[in-house]
Amino acid sequence: MKQPLKTLQLFDFYLPSTLSWVEQLLAHLPATQVEVAAPWIVQGPYFNPLFHYHPFPPQRWLLPKVESEFAHPRWLRLFIATQRYVPTYAAWLYFHLKNNPPDVLHAHFGPIGCLYLPLAKRLNRPLVVSFYGFDYTKLPNLRPIYLEKYRRLFADAARVIAASEVGRERLIALGCPADKLAVVPPSPRLEHFPFQKREKKSGQLHLLQVASFTAKKGHLDTLEAFRMALTHCPDLQLTLVGERVNAALVQEVQQFIQAHQLEQRVIWLDFVDHRQLAAFFGGFDVFIHPSCHAPDGDHEDTPVLILEAQATGLPVISTLHFNIPAAVQHGRTGLLATEHDFLALSQYIERFYWMENTEYQAFSAAARQHVAANFDVKNAALHLAELYRGVVE
Repeated sequence: MKQPLKTLQLFDFYLPSTLSWVEQLLAHLPATQVEVAAPWIVQGPYFNPLFHYHPFPPQRWLLPKVESEFAHPRWLRLFIATQRYVPTYAAWLYFHLKNNPPDVLHAHFGPIGCLYLPLAKRLNRPLVVSFYGFDYTKLPNLRPIYLEKYRRLFADAARVIAASEVGRERLIALGCPADKLAVVPPSPRLEHFPFQKREKKSGQLHLLQVASFTAKKGHLDTLEAFRMALTHCPDLQLTLVGERVNAALVQEVQQFIQAHQLEQRVIWLDFVDHRQLAAFFGGFDVFIHPSCHAPDGDHEDTPVLILEAQATGLPVISTLHFNIPAAVQHGRTGLLATEHDFLALSQYIERFYWMENTEYQAFSAAARQHVAANFDVKNAALHLAELYRGVVE
């Protein structure tokens, strides 16, 4: 019987709710011991007691038990930002681990891979690095120095993981050797998102968008398409849920709602606990998420919420953005428009609004089947474990 591999999972922050699926991925790794290293560790809903953690001494001294990702935001930003320039946590990790190093290090996000590549070399252990979204394009656009950092990372990392085939092609374009690349798609735990039978009446529709308020999520496109569809769909409702990250965008959304007198049509919630999300999905008919490329180059890869929504049977209205055409099957599990095509989005809203229950049930069942067949976290974890074995052996 093979000995369990000891893996060191590297983050700048463990663990935001946007990466909740990563905890499930790690929890399902077969024959693998999971250790977690991050200068800021939250002992919240994704703090798995089966993992071994390496908390930074300054956090233990100053804030011994942080239980929410929204607690102490200034300290969080300080802890993360200082490591970019003075990597004291990486230095502490080396002395903490040098006498009993892990078998493999896995950095989550490209810049984390750049930061901890020297640690992997000092420990003489292979480094695996995963790219998820903003690190493909936005980061190199905003900080071109990362083009050179990525060149060194691609040369020295044992394996580089993309979240999709589209992401893989993007990393090849950035200079990553194709033979170092693998794809491990983000995948929800299906047991946490059970299928829910919904009855859909023609002539009514309740739309839901769950996404942090950033430009790439397309909130203004959602609102414009919603406004256009209201002309032909009087019994139409929209609920927006998400952390208000971009203050300027939040203001634009508020102004749009007020200018078009949509206050009675649009419900706005700040946050829904991810553990309650599956049940929350049950109150809606369609999930809308018109992702787009932001002016700073930011973009999605495979939005996990789209998969989680479909797993419960929610059809999706979205866009032909990055890997979304693989996550949503146009005409079968949802409908996809080109980015910023308000007219097409509004027509898709109208189509679901007037859709009879029989056709809606076909979309709903296909959505669950698609996620179960192609995005099961157990399969993703098995593939990742095989990658670890490969770089070690």
